[in-house]
Amino acid sequence: MPGFKTSLISCQQCGRRIMVRGTDAERGYIVCSHVGCGATNMLQSAFHYDESIVHGLPGFGCLTYLGQPRTLYPLRYGPNVIGTGDTANIRVDRYLHNGRCFISRQHCTLTVSFDKWTGQLRYQLQDGAADPDTQAIRHSLNGTSLNNVPLQKTDIIDVDHQGLITLGGADRFRLSHQPINPVMLETYKVDLAFNPDRTQ
Repeated sequence: MPGFKTSLISCQQCGRRIMVRGTDAERGYIVCSHVGCGATNMLQSAFHYDESIVHGLPGFGCLTYLGQPRTLYPLRYGPNVIGTGDTANIRVDRYLHNGRCFISRQHCTLTVSFDKWTGQLRYQLQDGAADPDTQAIRHSLNGTSLNNVPLQKTDIIDVDHQGLITLGGADRFRLSHQPINPVMLETYKVDLAFNPDRTQ
């Protein structure tokens, strides 16, 4: 196998280390050479998905304001700073509760990225937003919750499809993921060389 470097794996049966050579990787398995073992270890080739698939997607998901279910906020790829201020790229209305708005100008950040190992979009939430000059995180005044659990200031949490994001303890939004068609995804699959850390 061109470019293959000899490596070590742990035998799936006895746990001792075995040296894998290029011929073993080509064959797809290696037999443990340790006395009394002789187990066959199947070798997997690894793969990931090409991130350029995101250029063909019709969108990147959206937030639905539960106070007015027809109010949708489309997301973009990368960081989505959510808030009421001009510098928020997902600018939400100043929803009032007893004359007060509980959403900060830059309340939280919902980052949409592509997970090359699963081939799906990933949505990660954190309270506050990065200051453009210092990159320090400025947190919201009234906090952010995910599925009714408050985020700590250092948390960056994955948000599942239909996850419930609450801003300031008062305004709730439902996240809808943008799915990637499995047939389309298959065309963006990139096979990698044998990965010594992956056996089956």
